[in-house]
Amino acid sequence: MGIGKRYRVAASLLALASHASAQVASVCPSTDVCFKLNIPESTTSSGNGDIFFQLSAPSTYEWVALGQGESMSGSNIFVMYTAGNGNVTVSPRLGRGHQMPEFNSNAQITLLEGSGVSNGKMVANVRCASCNSWSGGSASFSGNNGNWIYAYSSSGGPKDTTSQSADIPQHNQEDSFLWSYANAKGGNSVNPLLSGSTSSGTGNGGSASSCIPRAAANTGSSGASGSAASASVSSSAGSPAATSRGDDDDDKTTKWGGRPTQWGSRDNSWPTAAPTSQGQGYREKRDDNPQNLPYCEDNSGFTSLSSTGGGSQTTKMVTAHAALAALAFVMFFPVGSIAIRLASFTGVVWFHAAFQVLGYLIFIAAFGIGVYLASTMRMLQETHPIIGIVVFVVLFFQPILGLVHHSLFKKYQTRTIWSHGHIWIGRSAITLGIINGGLGFKLAGDVGSSGMIAYSVCAGVIWLIWVAASIFGETRRKKAAQSPPVYKERDTPRGNSDEPLGPETSHVPHPENGHYAPPKN
Repeated sequence: MGIGKRYRVAASLLALASHASAQVASVCPSTDVCFKLNIPESTTSSGNGDIFFQLSAPSTYEWVALGQGESMSGSNIFVMYTAGNGNVTVSPRLGRGHQMPEFNSNAQITLLEGSGVSNGKMVANVRCASCNSWSGGSASFSGNNGNWIYAYSSSGGPKDTTSQSADIPQHNQEDSFLWSYANAKGGNSVNPLLSGSTSSGTGNGGSASSCIPRAAANTGSSGASGSAASASVSSSAGSPAATSRGDDDDDKTTKWGGRPTQWGSRDNSWPTAAPTSQGQGYREKRDDNPQNLPYCEDNSGFTSLSSTGGGSQTTKMVTAHAALAALAFVMFFPVGSIAIRLASFTGVVWFHAAFQVLGYLIFIAAFGIGVYLASTMRMLQETHPIIGIVVFVVLFFQPILGLVHHSLFKKYQTRTIWSHGHIWIGRSAITLGIINGGLGFKLAGDVGSSGMIAYSVCAGVIWLIWVAASIFGETRRKKAAQSPPVYKERDTPRGNSDEPLGPETSHVPHPENGHYAPPKN
């Protein structure tokens, strides 16, 4: 049998095998960073079980991470960095907001064959047995898509450490995205990342793209294996395929050095192109010019949530919590307090009370959302929710203290201990609330520096105005206390005057024989 005929038979068998193999979805959010995912048939049907994923990035990057979740807070993160000597380290971590993720020793992951550093790429093939549930969240793989995040630090150079709890610097690129599972489901391979068909984007089950996922083509091969939460594994590049010379009716001068890598989506599964490898020299020539490679540019399975503006439910709840809390502490509470210090119109006390009560109602809504988020993300031990709970409890007594203060002030025309309690608790709560807003932005992390700066400027200006108003009001009150109003006596009987009562016009007639003279008979 000629080489051409043998090639066509082998290609047919390989094509048929590819339809039975595991389906692997591939997305490349940037030119050099790619991720792959396979959800086995058993996991798809039950909604839980093992999944397989791959991380691929230049070995010059300091680290790259793939995570499950809608944002960094409460996410299940897997960080990859070089371990030295051609190995990689995969560190499972838990996202805790805008701070370095913590090492998760409870993660059940296995580093599979094909992991390591080769041809300028670091690759980690991972089997995860605990990706359905983690401290802070959960995921189901029976649906059509899932929420994922990624991040990387392209500067700093290789880490070259086997420590899974090593410090990592802040990322210089990150995003959250919706990953379509249409091309990821199927198969029961023990390592589908080596044998599975690769698809980037949506399509019919079993079909593969006729392109190479960018930055994920060269994964190398080795006999490496890992254990749960394995630290590192060795890997080396695969050797070139052996060459053979034709001996019959085909071109006897052509060297065939590889197998077909491009498969069509037609039902007959015939290859759509000749083998891409034509010997070691040709392969090196092709690798010298990466622009000639048929890289995949279609990322239809990747939907960036930041670019679409859709956001996740958690992100929307975080935004609502921040907006409501800022409205209460940067607008209603300070404005109501400023009014009682500077304004003197009729009913200013009730204006003050109405603003404070409305601010507290808004804060109740913000507090409810915040407690829900903190409890579901296991973040109740963080500084931001702790301060929020303290402020909420303290403010609960403010209306009661305010009513007692107002009643006693009308009676005695001076402040009492209830007055000082009401005033200083209010001042402390407003200041703590404004500071806690900044801590909330820091904890959320994904809002970005622009939101943090905008809040800091607005809250800082309002706080300074509020402090100035409080100082001015206290100064004016003390001056008024040192200069009591002058009361004048008048001869006009009380009933003969149309002027209102006031400190300047006393309508009590002066007794002829003094205030303490006996009455006339």
